[in-house]
Amino acid sequence: MKVLIVASEVNPFVKVGGLADVAGALPKALANLGCEVSIVMPMYRQINLAEYEVYEFIKTLDVPLGYGNETASIKRVSLSKDIHLYLIDNGAYFQREALYNFPDDPRRFIFFSKASFELAKILEPDIIHCNDWHTALVPGYVKYYWDKKQVGTLFSIHNLAYQGLCERDMFIYSGLPEVAFNPEGVEFYGKFNIMKSGIVYSDMINTVSPTYAEEIKTPEFGCGLDGLLRSRSDVLVGILNGIDEDEFNPQIDRYLPVRFSVDSLEKKEENKRFLLSELGLIYDRNIPVVSFIGRLWEQKGIDIILQAIPELMSRNIYLIILGTGSEYYHQVLSQFKEQYPDKVSVNLKFDNRLAHLIYGGSDFLLMPSRFEPCGLGQMIAMKYGTIPIVRGVGGLKDTVRENDTGFVFFDYTYNALIESVDRAINLYNDRDRLEKMRKRIMLEDYSWGNSAKKYLDVYDRILKKR
Repeated sequence: MKVLIVASEVNPFVKVGGLADVAGALPKALANLGCEVSIVMPMYRQINLAEYEVYEFIKTLDVPLGYGNETASIKRVSLSKDIHLYLIDNGAYFQREALYNFPDDPRRFIFFSKASFELAKILEPDIIHCNDWHTALVPGYVKYYWDKKQVGTLFSIHNLAYQGLCERDMFIYSGLPEVAFNPEGVEFYGKFNIMKSGIVYSDMINTVSPTYAEEIKTPEFGCGLDGLLRSRSDVLVGILNGIDEDEFNPQIDRYLPVRFSVDSLEKKEENKRFLLSELGLIYDRNIPVVSFIGRLWEQKGIDIILQAIPELMSRNIYLIILGTGSEYYHQVLSQFKEQYPDKVSVNLKFDNRLAHLIYGGSDFLLMPSRFEPCGLGQMIAMKYGTIPIVRGVGGLKDTVRENDTGFVFFDYTYNALIESVDRAINLYNDRDRLEKMRKRIMLEDYSWGNSAKKYLDVYDRILKKR
């Protein structure tokens, strides 16, 4: 089966969020199942191809859009015998200082979607697998303009909150036919909703966890599209993301000073000692390390973490924060670091090496998300014997079981968070129970092999309907 995965970011080439991890790991798992996989993404300025053999597949590709043709330069990188990466280059759109958050993002990713569609007509895959709003127009283009052998489309929703909502002039620019601009199509209260194209026109839709697939059909989590998603329930499934065990594995992790496994769990303590030393905190075996790794936004629960910190500081714990986000949260966290210099470490940056050290050296990982489509942090933490403390939403609910594989709370309040941390501290003080839970979570299987088989089943289901 020939699969074309269209994504706005792919690890290890460039990464902002979990989408990049999926787009980087799923192709390898699909190739192991016998698929021939192509990936297409923008050629951002941040991508370094020095270690890869790169050659141009098509020097220039005409990209017809509503206001005339534009051009894309296509490069191809062979990642393995069965995996090829195609990079769509247009300097005006992608040679910038960041990947996202520009006023013309709708136009940039409309161009990317249309260029990906034109490339797909050349590659002629069996399945086109699109991801989030940045690629959601591709199924619409297939619906109205595909003139090759039949192709199936899957649209993956990694985060429904971001929909590519823009003005009607961008609909004209997209080149979709006028008939598509209606409430049953891509129109949304007079505006152009790019994500709706993926939901309306794809053969099937999936989200990145079974619970999130149910949640988005409700007003609370549906972000205004719950009615549409309920209407497509028969083709909406939830497939839990996996983790890339080539990258996240304490037995082979190049960032850990001391590697360990479930059979040498005592070595985890040396990573804790190293982590605390690096962050300027004094190691004490009797003090648990509670950490947070993620974006400093409300979605990730950072607001209730801030509310909880003064009370948590009355406990005998270390708190480590790693991430970036709004300037307000940067300022407040910096104040807490000054107030509690011997107990709090705040690291306002993206640092992959430090993230691995935190996974390897912490005792607990906090993920108190307001909503969480899947979440990879809790699965990564388990692999390292670091026990997750989570709010029971989305993929967190699917992967963490109270007092079995972690600690779960449901009310979105700092009091509920503190109560969960207290339960974790009680566990930490019972060394026999602690070791049993650590071993139990390290044996949980969240590899991509399981998830890839489910994606393959969905692809087969799509092709059988064709």
